[in-house]
Amino acid sequence: MSCRKFIACITLLSMPLLAGSGARAQDEMRLKAAISSNARHASVGKPIWVDFRLQNLSAETATLTVPGTQPEPAATEMGLPLSHVFSGRAFAGLTVTGSQGRRWDVAVDYQPPGTTEIVEVAPYASVGISLDVVRYYPVLRTPGRYRLSWEPYGGALRSNELVIEVAPRKQVTLLTDYGEMTIKLFYDEAPNHVENFLELAQSGFYDNLTFHKIWPGTFLQGGCPRGDGTGIRSDGKKLAAEFSDLPQERGAVNMARVETDPDSASCQFFICNTRIPEWDGRYTLFGHLTDAVSYETLDKLMAVDVDEQGRPRKRTYIRGVRIEDARSEEPPVTLLNPADSGR
Repeated sequence: MSCRKFIACITLLSMPLLAGSGARAQDEMRLKAAISSNARHASVGKPIWVDFRLQNLSAETATLTVPGTQPEPAATEMGLPLSHVFSGRAFAGLTVTGSQGRRWDVAVDYQPPGTTEIVEVAPYASVGISLDVVRYYPVLRTPGRYRLSWEPYGGALRSNELVIEVAPRKQVTLLTDYGEMTIKLFYDEAPNHVENFLELAQSGFYDNLTFHKIWPGTFLQGGCPRGDGTGIRSDGKKLAAEFSDLPQERGAVNMARVETDPDSASCQFFICNTRIPEWDGRYTLFGHLTDAVSYETLDKLMAVDVDEQGRPRKRTYIRGVRIEDARSEEPPVTLLNPADSGR
């Protein structure tokens, strides 16, 4: 049985059907353009890796050429050539839009070639490439909130939109009745949980809430608006789990969740006071205590008198949360109690 093909090239762009919206063209050609990135928050001056991907949704092979260039036989290596990424109108393709509406759509340090490789995408297959977009769009080195969209092949296709915040990474300090605890946030491992915690802290959500459970030698938990471990955010928001292979050790900061629902974290958090290997990969670990002062405060909190259910006999408050730019990229200090060594 012969395999049919359809061609997305400059000649198609003159057809009335494809001269309209990217969505109509995308539906007709049965080809989907998508961009994705693990980075919703990027540090100033650091790479921002974006995956550009084309997916063939049809039972026919898609043959792709770049408008305005001379096609040449496809290379043997896999992946989407750079020329196909920057195949939009006037050899743009990716558009970066700032918070004030200013747009950047011309890639720096990219020269459109006269000839480009033909790309064939098998039925129901996909092809893509990952690029550090900061290299081609230097504006992304500047702090701000940016929207990224991709319209390859002269605008015949239109991708989803990415929103990326470029800013210095933050750290938070819990202000308690027993001292301060500074937390390094793990943006890469748990971006949604970090964003959630910063949002709540910025709003003053945690101010004058309590540590409602202190389990001697093991962990303490706080951030419940009801003060008893049953409360969540007032808007009901819950987070999908972002489990990682980071160890649950002394100083590890996690979001609490319902045991039967991995996607139920909301606002409560707990801090480990010992190595707990059976918790590895079961909770979203989004931060870690950073210094000796923080561990001294943890020790004082762990020594608070509690009842048989781990409830402090005297209310133990989080007075506030201070947010500031993160310190240099140093690994967090891990201090283990001598009694922990056999755990």
